[in-house]
Amino acid sequence: MVLLKWKSCITAITFTAISLTASKSALAVSLYSLTDLGNLTGEAYSYASDINDSGEVAINTLGGSLFYSNGSFQKISPLPGDNQLGVTGINNLGQVVGNSVGNIGSDNRAFIYSGGTTQSIGINGIPYAINDSGEVVGGTTGGGIFPKLAFPYGAAFLYNNGTTNIINNNLEQNYVAYGINNRSQVVGIFGSSSRAFLSDNGIITNLGTLPDDKYSQANDVNDLGQVVGSSGLTGVNDSRAFLYSSSTGLQNLGKLRPTDLFSTGLGINNLGQVVGYSGSNNNFFAADGNGLRAFLYSDNTLYDLNDLIAPGSEAGFTLTAASAINNNGQIVGRGAINGELHAFLLTPISSVSVAEPTSGFPILSFGAVVILFTALKRKPHSSSVAIQQRS
Repeated sequence: MVLLKWKSCITAITFTAISLTASKSALAVSLYSLTDLGNLTGEAYSYASDINDSGEVAINTLGGSLFYSNGSFQKISPLPGDNQLGVTGINNLGQVVGNSVGNIGSDNRAFIYSGGTTQSIGINGIPYAINDSGEVVGGTTGGGIFPKLAFPYGAAFLYNNGTTNIINNNLEQNYVAYGINNRSQVVGIFGSSSRAFLSDNGIITNLGTLPDDKYSQANDVNDLGQVVGSSGLTGVNDSRAFLYSSSTGLQNLGKLRPTDLFSTGLGINNLGQVVGYSGSNNNFFAADGNGLRAFLYSDNTLYDLNDLIAPGSEAGFTLTAASAINNNGQIVGRGAINGELHAFLLTPISSVSVAEPTSGFPILSFGAVVILFTALKRKPHSSSVAIQQRS
């Protein structure tokens, strides 16, 4: 069985659009208290993959995966016979999705963790998201409840209460689903040309790319149908984060600094706030941060989250990537501190007026409808880590 491995991508390139330049007026934004979740776990390596509206967090560490709630941790066990796992998504019922594996060369097996129990959903593959109805989406190359190699090019799946459906409208092309909202709208990447898609009630829309790009990826969708992801000419090293809606099409969110080579959007809440990262080195899990910076896009402005940490919070912590934001504005991700990589939780504590950033690129708005990420791509996969994170 071939393990699922996807290469993530990023956005943008040349733009012919209207520049919405950042003004120097003040804008009310939140300051955040920072909780170093990695310090609480005692692990030198950890990252938070998702958060729900109750502030419960799904966390991966080298020692395993954890469920964080109200200041305490529960260890998530792999499926019977396996010894490694990774978690990717959590819903408002506290259900966590992930995959577990055994020895090198064994299959990824998708599971739902709930109430202290890890249960297989019968699919060999990687689940990436779960909504409040318990619907799970991800990617598979067959196996489990499907015959081996039934989907040699990779299929996006939707699992619900014991039933699994394939989202692909063409089994001769790669598909993988990365996000699902509470309206059962699904986003991901598909096709040999690598394009972001939005699936709504069985109808798949190609979201395209930003102008002149050839690659796009959709990572998350909120309940309003707004989608975030990245678009680039070749992929990871030249992408730009984007925000899509049916009324505006793809909007380039830019990057934090003129020296940054790429950015990508990973999460969005129902207020339309987007989180992700921007930088110039794609070693996402380096303990020194490698120049990556976590961002928040809110009210048409891109902010470096490191500038929004309240005085008195953790000193020496550099937020390198934000993976998710809930509807209360709490944000999770990963950051560098003292040569280690730690999961973090940001919680809004106040709303203050600050000068809008002027060092980043202007935000560009585009009228052409385009799509978010692209088809199922294989990417390097460590046998010691069960999960491949969207990036």
